[in-house]
Amino acid sequence: MPVPFWNCKASPQKRQLTVIVLERRSLFFTTSDRGSLLLIRWAIIQFPSKSDLYKTLNMSKQSELTMNDSINNMLVVSSVSNVNPIKSYDPEALRNSFHSEIRPILDVLDKLRTQGITEENVNIPTIVVVGDQSSGKSSVLESLAGITLPRGQGIATRVPLILRLQSCLSEQDSKILMEYGSVKEMRINSEDDIEAAINAATDDLAGSNKNIRDTPILLHIRKPDAPDLTMVDLPGITRVPVHGQPENIYEQVRDMIMHYIKPEESIILNVLPAEVDFSTCESIRLSQTVDKKGVRTLAVVTKVDKAPEGLFEKVTSDAVSIGLGYVCVRNRTPADDSIAVARCRELELFNDHPDLRNIDRSMVGIPTLGRRLVKIQSDMVRGCLPRIRDQIHEALQKRRQEMSNVPRSIDSVNEAVAVFLRLQNEMLNMLTQVVRDGDFSLVPDDCTLHYTARLHEEFTKFAEDLGKSGLRLSQPSQTDEIRQMFSEHQGVALPDFLPHTVLHQLVKKQIDSITQTCIFLVDRVFKYAAEVVLHVQSLIFEAYPHLRDRHHKLAIQVLNETKTTTVEFVERMLAKERTVIFTTNASYLDTIAKINSAVETARRSNQAYIELDVGRIREGLILNEAVPATGWYREAWEMKVRIAAYSKIMHERLADEIPLEIRNALQRTIVNRLQELTMMQAFSSPEELGTLMQQDSKIICRRVRLQQCIDTLEKSLMLVSGMIAA
Repeated sequence: MPVPFWNCKASPQKRQLTVIVLERRSLFFTTSDRGSLLLIRWAIIQFPSKSDLYKTLNMSKQSELTMNDSINNMLVVSSVSNVNPIKSYDPEALRNSFHSEIRPILDVLDKLRTQGITEENVNIPTIVVVGDQSSGKSSVLESLAGITLPRGQGIATRVPLILRLQSCLSEQDSKILMEYGSVKEMRINSEDDIEAAINAATDDLAGSNKNIRDTPILLHIRKPDAPDLTMVDLPGITRVPVHGQPENIYEQVRDMIMHYIKPEESIILNVLPAEVDFSTCESIRLSQTVDKKGVRTLAVVTKVDKAPEGLFEKVTSDAVSIGLGYVCVRNRTPADDSIAVARCRELELFNDHPDLRNIDRSMVGIPTLGRRLVKIQSDMVRGCLPRIRDQIHEALQKRRQEMSNVPRSIDSVNEAVAVFLRLQNEMLNMLTQVVRDGDFSLVPDDCTLHYTARLHEEFTKFAEDLGKSGLRLSQPSQTDEIRQMFSEHQGVALPDFLPHTVLHQLVKKQIDSITQTCIFLVDRVFKYAAEVVLHVQSLIFEAYPHLRDRHHKLAIQVLNETKTTTVEFVERMLAKERTVIFTTNASYLDTIAKINSAVETARRSNQAYIELDVGRIREGLILNEAVPATGWYREAWEMKVRIAAYSKIMHERLADEIPLEIRNALQRTIVNRLQELTMMQAFSSPEELGTLMQQDSKIICRRVRLQQCIDTLEKSLMLVSGMIAA
């Protein structure tokens, strides 16, 4: 039943009084003349009639009520007259409106939030309160919720405050809960303790200085006169850091605000002080970056009592494109004894102020703001339900796919054997594809597993390194060294024959210069091969750490054995090259003829410089320094040309044979030998196989967590689908 207005008159010499019932259990007496102060508040039970009023006040028509020492008033109840054009603040009626309009939908959303659906990237419609520093954001929330929030100079809000308001039918159902960080469902005994609890939680999260942090505090308030709203209060925007704040305080606040207002499901409640030019507000600029047309932005103009002049034109011209419109409010001030007193004075302000009473009644007052927000949130929620359903369905499919990739639990020995054989087969197939076939279809984006390509790079570099080793036709010092060797071996052969011992000595020097290059190749390739095998094993046996470690150990052991035999093979090849000088390759004579022809042609044409191709290296040769016409120097040059031509043959031989042996040895070891040994060791002890097949605790936890997510998403999908169908 709506609460009536009563006119109460004092004795003729006293001023007229107006009685306004503002709350369910509160009666307010205020003077009717403009701007006067509240005189007294009486706590009474809501009265439906005059007789109930007298009975409640324990008085008769002739009784005299002493309000204070200076005013004696005889209450004479008369008919309603001179009622203000703004409707009185009626929480009961407002609550009933909230409850009937949006409560069923919000119940669904509350269940979704409780189940942690937002962690699945499902965006729930939320009212986000933004504004410049000290614009009155927290005061707006205070007025809507009927509670006291932290106030102060500078940034009073330093972490996001998610304020969840929920109506209930009786005081017995009321509760205040807070969550932040690791603190879950901390009960707050009374509304008077809310401010201190928020301050303590803020200090716990962001420190006792003036830093901010994007870790929210959730404040859940359930009480009879609360609107059904969920709002997020964010730090005020500031450009200039004060003492104790980081230099990038603006960027931190901006990024935090953008995180909350960017989702299309967010309703932006932009708080604008009346005394500033709206177009200069930073909060307007930020909201317009994500909501250019303002279709989900509602502006709340605060501090209207400080700058009432021109406000009517500002909120009707809409120069900054606020699609959901404006609501002008007067927030509680330190002079107001309570939220209810503040609402009474707000009513008087918009009724009586000459600059404010022209503003349309649908654009003023906290009650109007509450109704507008509920309506906007209700419409937003209804419009978002299909999208929320699609997001939940997409998240559910994703989680189911993840679950399909998580190994199932093993409950028996037979299951352990079956899983082991399957994993062995998967490992063999993958290693065969990667190592033998060069098939990277299983790992297209992981270049570290492109085995044959990486080996080809190593072998190509090896061939280039061989070509860079040994004699250089362009280095006269090497020719001098050969000539000196000839002089040391005089008498070993006839004067017109080149000494064979010099040839052997030069070939040995060539082999010595490339020995380390060959051994280093084996080291690098086997190290890489081990990395590939261990990587594949880690992928296949991720869920079974004991089995993975056993395979790692065995793989390293077998690869080291194969590496030893491969090094021995390389050393035997190098030893043969040192001992026997031999080739049937026609390119030996062709190379000598090519070099001699190029030198002779250059000499006849008086060229001082030519370039020669010897193996993989192209050398520049200065003829006057390196090619004398006669004498021992000429014979040394000829020997040098022959050694260069033979080195070309020898390098090509090694560049093919050593990589061929390495690839063959690795393929036999990885594809065949490793598989045989793992099977033999696993089945040598069936009891040990059970131990090897124990799953990683992280995998077990992951499977449980995924199943919980799937269950949550399935329940959420049913809830939303049911709400859409209804």
